[in-house]
Amino acid sequence: MQWEEKYEQLLPKFKAQNKTALAKMISLLEDNYLQTWEIISRLHSDIQPKNSYVIGVTGSPGVGKSSFISRLVSFYSNKGQNIGIILIDPSSPFSGGAFLGDRVRMFDLTNSSNVYIRSIASRGAMGGVCNSIYDIIDVMKAFGFDTIIIETVGTGQSEIDIFYACDTTLLILSPDSGDEIQIYKAGIMEIADCYIVNKIDLPNSKRFLMYLENYLDSQNKDDKKVFSVSSTENKGFEKVYEWLESSRKYFQIHNSKENLRKKSRVKNYLFHLIENFLEGYSLEDQDTDSLKKDVIAFICEEEEENGTQN
Repeated sequence: MQWEEKYEQLLPKFKAQNKTALAKMISLLEDNYLQTWEIISRLHSDIQPKNSYVIGVTGSPGVGKSSFISRLVSFYSNKGQNIGIILIDPSSPFSGGAFLGDRVRMFDLTNSSNVYIRSIASRGAMGGVCNSIYDIIDVMKAFGFDTIIIETVGTGQSEIDIFYACDTTLLILSPDSGDEIQIYKAGIMEIADCYIVNKIDLPNSKRFLMYLENYLDSQNKDDKKVFSVSSTENKGFEKVYEWLESSRKYFQIHNSKENLRKKSRVKNYLFHLIENFLEGYSLEDQDTDSLKKDVIAFICEEEEENGTQN
């Protein structure tokens, strides 16, 4: 069955807010990556997407990203908002699928009718997200979520692609994550709009906060917000929620990342296109220059075909 036929079958139930249809629409994108722009274009012509607020949550493994999201989503859910959660999980080296670890930890949220959770395999993509993240966000906006929350895979300091995909980026830190010098590393520290110190109930949390505030002062980052929370004791989340809601209004007016987002989206698409081509490419009797020419010819051919179809 072609993707067009599957799409037409899913559309009525998708419009009716059927979560199974939403899951299948996302799978349709993942299974037909070369046609994603066509699918999204058709979806936008059939449904006016909502101006959803997209929040990115990133941080090193073990800082408590999943528990933080669970507590935060409870606030949104109690306010009557419809929440879509995208969890980027490490890929299985055998099946290529997601490990689903975060979804298991967020099991309690699945009982809420206004919360939807989708685990997505990173499939080897760098930057902590997946190549199809922009398309999945578009689908979830078309579904009508008020707020979309994305949790990155948790790879470390190079995990910065979340900055382009989201309106606001939260960096989760923990007092027990190691030497305080980790705060001074560039990259992931620079993309955060807000720093969340989780596990504030730990004994050394005050010293960690002092190091963080000194770092922000030294970098003249007075506009960066710092919040202390405890997922275990459910403390500090109301202030985070209030700040996010005020930030929602700001980003919906200014939309300052739009041009950067477009560039990153095209880059991701081309990288995935080349990756797919190279997987089935035979290097017998081929030198690097020939490979480069074949890749360029392939991209030009794909773009010509897409242009003809459109």
